[in-house]
Amino acid sequence: MDGGKNQPTQHDEPHGNSASKTRWTDEEFECFLRKELEKDPLSKDYADLFDTAPKLMRKWRERYRGQPSIWKRLFQKDRVVKEFIEAVPIIDAVQRLVASSELNGEKFTIIDLACGRGYLSMLLSELLPPEKVEKLILVDKQWPMHNMEPTSNHISWTHIYGSMKQCEDQSIPCYFETWPIRLNTSKVNLKKSKEISNMEERLFTNKGPIILVAVHLCGTLSLKAVELFNNNPETRFFCLKPCCLPGMVHAKRDEIFHLGEHSFDSKLVCMAGKWKKNVWKGPPRSVTKGYFQRWADNLFLGMNDTDAAKVKKTIMVQHNGGYQNEFLFAERLPETTLVWDSLRQEKSPPEGEEKSSETVN
Repeated sequence: MDGGKNQPTQHDEPHGNSASKTRWTDEEFECFLRKELEKDPLSKDYADLFDTAPKLMRKWRERYRGQPSIWKRLFQKDRVVKEFIEAVPIIDAVQRLVASSELNGEKFTIIDLACGRGYLSMLLSELLPPEKVEKLILVDKQWPMHNMEPTSNHISWTHIYGSMKQCEDQSIPCYFETWPIRLNTSKVNLKKSKEISNMEERLFTNKGPIILVAVHLCGTLSLKAVELFNNNPETRFFCLKPCCLPGMVHAKRDEIFHLGEHSFDSKLVCMAGKWKKNVWKGPPRSVTKGYFQRWADNLFLGMNDTDAAKVKKTIMVQHNGGYQNEFLFAERLPETTLVWDSLRQEKSPPEGEEKSSETVN
């Protein structure tokens, strides 16, 4: 990796930016991202993380210097900014938990469900103290098997491993050792019970303490995430941001969803509709918003709280009509004071927007 951090690089500007400049120094890149992030109202509530994030993303840029194809595939400014903003309440909670925990020689394992390219885990690897976190496991059905080379049907893991594993160009550096906290991929289809059982045996059983994070879980994958928390006492801390609603196929089958002792009719939460070329084809937001709120409420009720504290918070990470702003947190007792003092704190929402929270001990 080229050590000339302050020199102009071969990287193009962040994709999605309309500025005329096409070459950036690392300082310019970091400054640009900071200005983009400061536009979001949450930058006031999570000021330290919004200040730190551009520095972490600059480290990514330095890591992939000399590999423009990897950088272009990985870093699209609008996507990365959105991913960070919508995950920042979870990043904040995890950082507080790890900083406050005394583990008597043990280390946390963080499991990142339906991780996509792994932006959340990449940020956490750069942010958290390695002396308290052993590894992050990036779970997604689109990863290749470990003995395969990625194809067009897979998420490429080259930005995680580099030439440590089979990739499109074995002259690429080995990135695996460059992550402050180790990143490992795990190919799991969370809709298949057998694969979940195998994952629980490999990653959860007698493997604690575990932090389970799940951002943008589509449809019934959120049910699977809650079940993983409920069924695995090694999971110390759980964070869930649900995404789209379950499809109508469940309602047409008259399915009843079960989470622990809580059950609810799928018809209450299932909705037809999908995105097509960035255009929503389905019921208006005024309708889907109510369904999504019921979805989040029922997921929250299904989280086992016999030995845990839990909270559901509305945090405005989406604006201009976006309504997927529900976050669910749970920690097996005893509570970590620094985490729960923050989660129970009421913050002022942007003008014209409502905020609510619900807590069960």
